[in-house]
Amino acid sequence: MSTTLIAAAIGIIVGNIIKPGKGLVLNDLPEVDKVDQAPTFSSVVTEMFPTNIIQSMSEGNILQVIVLALFSGVAILMLKEHDRNRIHSIFQTLNNYIMKVLNIVLLLSPYGVFALMAVTAGKYGTSVIGPLTKFIGSIYLGLFLQLLIVYFILYFIFTRKNPFLFFKKISPVWITSFTTCSTKATMPVSIKTSEDELKLPKDVVGLTIPLGASMNMDGNALWFGVVAIFVTQLTGIEMSISEQVIAVLLGVLMTLGSPGIPGGIFVATTIFLTSLNLPIEIIGLLAGIFRIMDMGITTINVVGSVVVAAIVGNKNE
Repeated sequence: MSTTLIAAAIGIIVGNIIKPGKGLVLNDLPEVDKVDQAPTFSSVVTEMFPTNIIQSMSEGNILQVIVLALFSGVAILMLKEHDRNRIHSIFQTLNNYIMKVLNIVLLLSPYGVFALMAVTAGKYGTSVIGPLTKFIGSIYLGLFLQLLIVYFILYFIFTRKNPFLFFKKISPVWITSFTTCSTKATMPVSIKTSEDELKLPKDVVGLTIPLGASMNMDGNALWFGVVAIFVTQLTGIEMSISEQVIAVLLGVLMTLGSPGIPGGIFVATTIFLTSLNLPIEIIGLLAGIFRIMDMGITTINVVGSVVVAAIVGNKNE
């Protein structure tokens, strides 16, 4: 959670410095209702708790949904084992059903992405290429900073070992994640490399790698940070410091339970932009170039989990 928070913050900072949305004008984007007064801390806290969870779900208020999920999880753990198992079975079945629906959407999405790209190219022509290059550069700069500043330093501080040697040993993880763009597909390679090359305890690897495949999405968090700044620059609004902090925290929450499949981040990005009251039309523009960035994003997601496993495994020795 700490590394994910840092990644989202790096995304916001890089976006503010490079300004990837400057110079790109999309006149057909809907107007954004700019709040004149920044929300106070107390209002943010109180609005996290839903009064009508059905309304929260229909409006895409992800913070309220997550708060309900947390309370529900605690309540389920307090039930008797028989009742807990029955509820767990129900939710597992619902989860499987939703993932099947998402798989169908993702199978059809290339056709939709092609149509969106055609419309965008017809409207704006080559004028979008320059700013999108800046956007891609912003993502990879942020990923490089996450790797160099966060992972290198954390690994050295907690293990007192050579980070360069460590990253060389996990080269199969780099290659697999970069080529598949799938956290879930890379998980067996991460487990094997952690046990065989890094000599980490199996119980540590068996917990941290699978858990990280669902919860440790530093690359995704960084993406959300850059996207938030990028879209606000396109719409011509300025985010206050408090609004940027909310975007960072929301970006971290959006990474929890993200599907580790190619392109799965776009489902979360839609909810992320909706929660920030930003237009989701920009997703059609980014979808066509996302594969270029997804290679780096997925690699950082996977490598982050292996770094955590190495730190925890070293501490147990």
